[in-house]
Amino acid sequence: MLQFLDTVSEKGLFIVKKICFYGIIIQGLLLFFMSFFICADVLMRKLFSYSIRGSIELSSYTLAVMSGWIFAYALLTKAHVRIDILYNKFSLKLRLILDVLSYLSLLIFFVPLTYYSYHFFYTSWEKKSVANTPLHTPLWIPQGLWIISLIFFVVVVFIMLLRILILIVKKDYLEAYNVGGASTLEEEIEKEKAA
Repeated sequence: MLQFLDTVSEKGLFIVKKICFYGIIIQGLLLFFMSFFICADVLMRKLFSYSIRGSIELSSYTLAVMSGWIFAYALLTKAHVRIDILYNKFSLKLRLILDVLSYLSLLIFFVPLTYYSYHFFYTSWEKKSVANTPLHTPLWIPQGLWIISLIFFVVVVFIMLLRILILIVKKDYLEAYNVGGASTLEEEIEKEKAA
């Protein structure tokens, strides 16, 4: 059973990294497009006193949809903010305990958020709600895309937690730390030197 879970978690981590890589490219293109759209709107307002409708609304939807993908990317690449004043002074086993607690905390927060967001989406779908804006966007569209990104993030956290726990059970503490532990300043410096 442990061997099966080990294989599943390793392949699962590989798959979500690939999905996240392509997802983040799409999100980057969306962000680029929205930046261009907002700049065009500002210029149109300034030069011609005409506004392109919906730039604020669409950029808000874009940021919401991007959130789960960005969270997942930051977690997978260890690009999140770390507070390591004491963390690096702890033993490897204690750091792993803290890492597991942090992943559990993420799940405790994001699973209910995703669950209730789904109900929010379903209500918008059922009532055919539209945004109270000039675009009258059907709200289920941005909410559905947002929920997909949140579900993806929850899956990434779960797979990473599963992988870390399996490696801990196998007593491969260093690999567990490499998968889910926060990078130290020295590790980040070495990574930057190599790049």
